[in-house]
Amino acid sequence: MVLKVESTKSSSATLPTNVPSYRSLSSHEDCPSSHTSFSDGELARNVREGVKHRIFYLSEQLRVEKASRDENTMSYLKLVSKADRHQAPHIRQAFERVNQRTSATIAHIERKLYQCHLQLKELEEGCSPTSSVLKVGSGMDSHKPGGEDSLPINIARPYTLEGHLSVLQQRKFSDKKYVAQQQKLLLQKMKEELTEAKKVHAGLQVSHQSLKERHVTDVREILESLQEKKTRQSLMEEQVNDHLQRYLDEICHLKQHLACTEEKMAYLSYERAKEIWDVMETFKSRIAKLETLQQATQLEMMASIRTRPKDFLFRFISLLLTLTTILLVLVSTLCSCPLPLLNSRLRTFTIFVLIGLGILAWQKRHIISIMDWQAWVPFKWRPDFKDAKPLLDGH
Repeated sequence: MVLKVESTKSSSATLPTNVPSYRSLSSHEDCPSSHTSFSDGELARNVREGVKHRIFYLSEQLRVEKASRDENTMSYLKLVSKADRHQAPHIRQAFERVNQRTSATIAHIERKLYQCHLQLKELEEGCSPTSSVLKVGSGMDSHKPGGEDSLPINIARPYTLEGHLSVLQQRKFSDKKYVAQQQKLLLQKMKEELTEAKKVHAGLQVSHQSLKERHVTDVREILESLQEKKTRQSLMEEQVNDHLQRYLDEICHLKQHLACTEEKMAYLSYERAKEIWDVMETFKSRIAKLETLQQATQLEMMASIRTRPKDFLFRFISLLLTLTTILLVLVSTLCSCPLPLLNSRLRTFTIFVLIGLGILAWQKRHIISIMDWQAWVPFKWRPDFKDAKPLLDGH
């Protein structure tokens, strides 16, 4: 849009060549230097009107340029306030280019307007139109027909008074006719230039209105596109924020899960190490007990090996003594009891039965198992009771 405005401003900044200027009026001024005061005053008035018309046209054009510059500035401020940071430098560069061209056009128009004001001031101060025309134009009075320079300098034959009067009348009549023709031509040309200036002004107004409408439509379209871009950008930002929030939630959940698993692994490893330590402690204690038991058994075995002959000897002696006592008891009983036992048949029969049972039991002693024998014999009467007692105390 800013580029379109730049092209329209460059096209509208060019000055039309059909506008009447003081230079054109001076170039079309063909009056001789010997005109009357009436023709000089009318010519000065026409020149002033042309200069005033040009001043009016230049002031209108200056107002239009300043209004367009202000409008461009307002549109630039709106676009900059609504644009993002990537589009702002391009918009600023385009606005600077358009503003430079507009400023150059305004400065050119102001210079021309200042020149026109100076010319109008010179005309109002009382300078003759021919002198002002000679200052600005190219001095066409010396070459105009009907002027004093066109008269022959060397007259061949003398004139009479009547002839001189007739010549003066003819010259005056021709001068009036020439002035009237020049005034008609000048008025016609000024009318044509005025109509052309009006047409150009109307065309400029139409083009300015069309450019203004186009500018408004372009600004509206750009604002709509910017609004759409902003909505899309907002939607994209919302989607991106949602995705980022989702990813952050997942990452946080994973971190929490990892922390929980680390705590579980640490707790399990601690429990496993504790169990292993307890098992090792129990194994160590059992090994220590077994070592102490082994040492005790070794000591007992060494002691038993050392004391076995003495025990065997003591047992053998005790057995001999027991057998001798038994024999003595038997002998004494046999010596003292045969007579009473033999007195009755029943006693004799019982004695023989007991003796037979003893012999039978002695013959069948290998058939009875050791477990039954241990069950029959009381625990205290067993020979290994004394050996098992210190082992139980060692545990």
